[in-house]
Amino acid sequence: MRLRTTWPAPHAVLITVRGALDTGTAGDLAALVSDRLWATPERLVLDLSEVDFLGVAGVRVLLHTALQAEQNGTDLLVATGTNPMVRRALRVTEADRRLATSAQRPEPAPA
Repeated sequence: MRLRTTWPAPHAVLITVRGALDTGTAGDLAALVSDRLWATPERLVLDLSEVDFLGVAGVRVLLHTALQAEQNGTDLLVATGTNPMVRRALRVTEADRRLATSAQRPEPAPA
């Protein structure tokens, strides 16, 4: 899994996830998210459009992130793009009922 953080606006954080989000990698995302939420951004976007496997451990991290963001006063958006595997995993686990999701990919940060 590869993680990339950008700040497309002063109080917004975009974390792009590529590869498999599973038991072996979920801890890396959880640690990065906790670090970024420590700065109390107004908005956090997790771009999962390039994730090629989303396991239960990854879904748990997303749900825990939603709880952390809510406690922080941060708006969380999970961008799935048109990735059918991610959208299905969120639907099957019913995580899509708890998470704000979007089929739109976020705009890249300005250069």
